[in-house]
Amino acid sequence: MRTPRAVRGILLALALLVPTVASAQSVNRRVALARDASIRVFNLEGSIRIIGWDKDSLVVTGTLSPGGGKLFYFGGGGRGAKLGVEPRSSGESDGPSNLEVFVPARSKVWIKAATAEVSVSGFSGSLDVYSVSGSIRVDGSPAQVYAESMDGNIEVAGSAPWVRAKTASGAITITGGGEDVAATTVSGTMIVQGARVVRGRFESVTGDMKFDGDVDRGASLTFESHSGVIELRLPSSVSADFNVNEFQGKIVNELTSAAARPIRDRGGQELAFTMGQGGADVTIRNFKGAVLLRRRK
Repeated sequence: MRTPRAVRGILLALALLVPTVASAQSVNRRVALARDASIRVFNLEGSIRIIGWDKDSLVVTGTLSPGGGKLFYFGGGGRGAKLGVEPRSSGESDGPSNLEVFVPARSKVWIKAATAEVSVSGFSGSLDVYSVSGSIRVDGSPAQVYAESMDGNIEVAGSAPWVRAKTASGAITITGGGEDVAATTVSGTMIVQGARVVRGRFESVTGDMKFDGDVDRGASLTFESHSGVIELRLPSSVSADFNVNEFQGKIVNELTSAAARPIRDRGGQELAFTMGQGGADVTIRNFKGAVLLRRRK
């Protein structure tokens, strides 16, 4: 039986109203670059994976969100390049995009993200990463690392001469080390584990801090918090001079037999002692949180 013309017209109109399933757009672009070129990468949602390689070129592959509102841009060559994913002009989200970017290993890379996860590996140049709530992980031995995320976690797993890590509520984990390392958080936890740091400054407001590593002779380490717990786990072979100031919290010293003494003029207590032959400076200041000095077994 034939379908009446009027019914066919209605069915066609309904079919036009049904949204089609958009497929993800693929990205595959490349350009020749100098080994020390400057590269800027921008992607708000999804992921950004940076891989350093020993080639004079920049290659980016990946997929864009099938939302249809994103615009991929790519340009540059020689001494610099810029690439990224622009969101809709309305600012509305239309899904994540994932980029994998191969860069000259000794280049300078600047990355900006919002919720996108950022990972960097095989890279030995200068790195500057900013994210709002996405996580940041750096592997390898960059010459310089600056990583900042408001709510995302930051992990530096390689050894870099110069490291700066900063969060509001995100956790910070440093398992490499460096000549000059500084980490700051408001309420996130901070773990420095297995790292050899020559000059280090670690600060928090309410977040707990844990340092589990060695202290090289001649090193200078400072730990400060308002109400977070500061815990140091050190081997018995450490040679360092310790100076601890505590205003309202407690001090637990399991490294030596030295005991904290009260500070009469301003309140609180302090603890000063030397392990081994000294030679390194370890300074700890806390207002309300406890200070725990423990031996690593």
